[in-house]
Amino acid sequence: MTREPVWDVSAASHLLSRTSFGGTPQQAERLAARPLKDAVSALIEDAQRAPAPQKPAWVKEPWVNTERVYPETTNEERMENHRKAGERQSRERNELRCWWIDHAIRTPAPLREVMTLFWHGHFTTEARRMSVAQPLYTQNAALRAHALGNFRDLLEAVALDAAMMMYLNMEDSDAKKPNENFARELLELFTLGIGNYSETDIKEIARALTGWTLSAPFGTKTRPLVEGAPRAFCRDGLVPTFVKDKHDAGEKTVLGKTGRFGAKEVLDIVATHPATAKFVAGKLVAFFGAADPKNELRDRVSEAFTASKGNIASALAVLLTAPEFFAKESRGTLIKSPVHLLVGTCRLLDLDVTATPSLAQVTAAMGQELFNPPNVKGWPGGRDWISSGTLAVRYHLPEALFDGTEPGGFEPLATDRFFALPADETARRDLIKRIQAADQLRKTERKKDGFKVTFTPAKAIGEKVPEKAEVLVDVLLARLLAVPSRPDTKAALVDAVNQVEPAERVKLACRLILMTPEYQLA
Repeated sequence: MTREPVWDVSAASHLLSRTSFGGTPQQAERLAARPLKDAVSALIEDAQRAPAPQKPAWVKEPWVNTERVYPETTNEERMENHRKAGERQSRERNELRCWWIDHAIRTPAPLREVMTLFWHGHFTTEARRMSVAQPLYTQNAALRAHALGNFRDLLEAVALDAAMMMYLNMEDSDAKKPNENFARELLELFTLGIGNYSETDIKEIARALTGWTLSAPFGTKTRPLVEGAPRAFCRDGLVPTFVKDKHDAGEKTVLGKTGRFGAKEVLDIVATHPATAKFVAGKLVAFFGAADPKNELRDRVSEAFTASKGNIASALAVLLTAPEFFAKESRGTLIKSPVHLLVGTCRLLDLDVTATPSLAQVTAAMGQELFNPPNVKGWPGGRDWISSGTLAVRYHLPEALFDGTEPGGFEPLATDRFFALPADETARRDLIKRIQAADQLRKTERKKDGFKVTFTPAKAIGEKVPEKAEVLVDVLLARLLAVPSRPDTKAALVDAVNQVEPAERVKLACRLILMTPEYQLA
């Protein structure tokens, strides 16, 4: 496909629906007034220049492990510390989800949050497998900082980061017993993709990655470990640290190259491998919903990625100005992710929102709990966003945003408890009780603030409220839908709006539009 895409207000609206959680007709008009390449450049530059959000108040430097056990720590003290730490970590994870959703709703540079969300699903870590909340924040900050920068820099920032090292067991990998978890996912899910490496490559990379651990900040005095204590009880810090004595310094052969490689040399090799460019390009094309049946766009994005030495912004610019991206087959065909749906609704209706744990839980009930993807592969997306359970929550979203009540089917369908119970019956009962108590605490913490959302008709419609129901419906359909509504949808909306008092018309129309199948699409 070599022709230039048609660039008009409709195309600008489509671009905003994919890059900015949606955009109003007025925003689309302003964007369409610029040449396409200039418009895309402006979106990217705004994202690159945007200041980082202020970190949550509970993020501590240096981090202190309140569960740390010492030889003199009694079993009662250990259990009490564990209980208090569990309660705090649960609150912090809830607050972290609120913090990100709040920033995504308010940011003037939404493309950066869209890209941070993309990398969040690419370089996954699961909160359910981690007892510490702070690394989830630091990883998120790294994804945001490098979201539109250089892929090699992003790869190192994620690989040698506390969250990933804890999640994929790299912090205790040493020359005597290399752990292959991160090495495998590095090749399969983060860079080359299946079919472009061998089992030997995984083993050799695992050797190269040995010696990295998490320690206290340099110069901090530490005390002896308790022999046999679980990692959570003996971790002194979250600073990625290289311990030379634990590293396998021997010669390795990785993807056809031989040398005494360490972590950074391996990351150089995989980041610049031709398969990585195609793999990352393919995921970007799929994430932004461009129809590309012959992989022609993927190949052009890959070429831009390679030519720019892994510059993510350069690759994205090719994608977002491509005729395939603006083709009819690409428009209104992408099912919004739960985060896109919630954040986009708040932005499009200009809702006065305080992101509470209850609000953050809405995305989990729809299948996307931030910081907790289903597995290391992340969220599959697409049609997988829709099931009988999640669709019900989507259609009940107005209950949370307009009425302040929990939508039907609010609790996530899947459990987040995936570990073996102790064999000892007393220990097993104690653990179950603590899990139940922690679950109840999470629910209590989540619900205590409820939904703090205020709907203002004039702000939601963006102009003076039209007196005629048909005109009002037309204005809101243009503002909220990325695809044309069906004639019967519009007729039903007009009829419903005519049945209520003028003061209630905007809210009712918005409520009904949010419940249409068309609103689920970007």
